[in-house]
Amino acid sequence: VAATCVLCSPVHARNIHDCVTMSEVLPFLNPAGAPVIHVQINGHDVGSFFSTFTTRTSVWDAKGFDFYRLDPVRTMSVTGTGGNYSTTIESLQIGHSVLKDMTALLVNERPPKTPDGLLLMMDLGWDILGQYHLLIDRYSQKIGIFTYDTAADCPDIGTLLKNPGPAIPLTSIDDESPQLNQMTALLDGHKVDMQINTSANRSIIQQWVARKMGISRHILKQDDEIRVGAGEVLLGHRHHFNTLQLGSHTLHNITLDVVPDAEFNILGMDVLKHFNVLINPMAGKLWLEDYVPPPGHVEEKALPWSPTHDRLSITHASEEKQSPPLPAGKP
Repeated sequence: VAATCVLCSPVHARNIHDCVTMSEVLPFLNPAGAPVIHVQINGHDVGSFFSTFTTRTSVWDAKGFDFYRLDPVRTMSVTGTGGNYSTTIESLQIGHSVLKDMTALLVNERPPKTPDGLLLMMDLGWDILGQYHLLIDRYSQKIGIFTYDTAADCPDIGTLLKNPGPAIPLTSIDDESPQLNQMTALLDGHKVDMQINTSANRSIIQQWVARKMGISRHILKQDDEIRVGAGEVLLGHRHHFNTLQLGSHTLHNITLDVVPDAEFNILGMDVLKHFNVLINPMAGKLWLEDYVPPPGHVEEKALPWSPTHDRLSITHASEEKQSPPLPAGKP
């Protein structure tokens, strides 16, 4: 039974269903990569990524929306610092929930589209998601965004998943940020602090971290080159690692992108796709449950673009001319 269905199915008194006080359950529009959900901005149907890594919800400057530039805002993404403006969204509808006159970050780039023409023009961030619990269910390909009663007679929120193991603590990237989004992983036995980013197709390791693990530049030059797009473009290498341990869960024989000038280590959907994911941003807790694809499952290709996206450096000339938008990052 899909984990998200717990939010929808009737059950007995004072169990998990009764302790969920409000929920929106939204299907993914894409089968692979950073998940996209349907939202409405000012009455228009658009696609939205979502991530508790993104500090402020962001919109891309699409034609016909006439977003006003308000205050300048300095931002930081995995590729470095940049500048954008704040703006006001008159109406944002997520499922049946509607937010009015909300402040967002305006990214001064035209948004890309899905193959069927839907604009990918939003990244829901911590300013909204940080007030709720999040359940990403790989079996049903849905996200549940919900509030939960913390009364003593309500079950532990982690029991939404059947076998998640102990909760993984989340911390902030520094002492000043209230954003609890960083977990400590073990990469080939070495501790690495990583930012959870569900709007990133790929995971990223800073090169100085790899160097401390004994991975030299000479070793990396034997790997495939990749390009990281998140406003600026950085070059790196796709490197093989033996194990990545996340709490009580261990992945074997994985590839991560090692990038010299990356500002953060990123835990993206190439890793998180192996789990059902439950996040309590307010308490700083993460639960992971192993996802086992059904027999005969063939993984589809991810959308080529996400707010933080990596790809192999061998590209067509037409792709080289494209300038990817700047993500919200960390204002």
